[in-house]
Amino acid sequence: MAGLQDVKTGVREIDAGTEGLRYLLQRIFEPMVECRRAAGGCDRTRCSRIQAIITYLGHNFDRQERLMDAGGYPHEDHHRRDHWRLIERLRHMYGANVCADEDATVVREVINRWAADHVPECDRRLGRWAVTRRVVEPTDLRDVAAP
Repeated sequence: MAGLQDVKTGVREIDAGTEGLRYLLQRIFEPMVECRRAAGGCDRTRCSRIQAIITYLGHNFDRQERLMDAGGYPHEDHHRRDHWRLIERLRHMYGANVCADEDATVVREVINRWAADHVPECDRRLGRWAVTRRVVEPTDLRDVAAP
């Protein structure tokens, strides 16, 4: 999955969030995953799959933002705005009645394009900062790819 492939930051909390998003995106579009449809057909309103993605991202971003708050991260404003940009894009899709079942490719593409920029730049920078400032203990740094 482009954007979420093998990017490690060296911080367990950040890497776990990225792994969780990858897992969610691989599973949420499977045919047996229930959406809120009642009588079979999608009414293209209030997509429960998009809502689930927004909810997961909100929790994940809250954890990262607490990490930034704890250490006074100097790029916090930029990082938060980048989180907000994805959430707002998904909320707009939700409000525009995009169906993550019928429009799965579009929903995945929005997230993957964002992740392709955000994870290697923002998350990796946050991870390096948090480890060097001893805000968190590093994970096994042999697994962290060089920039």
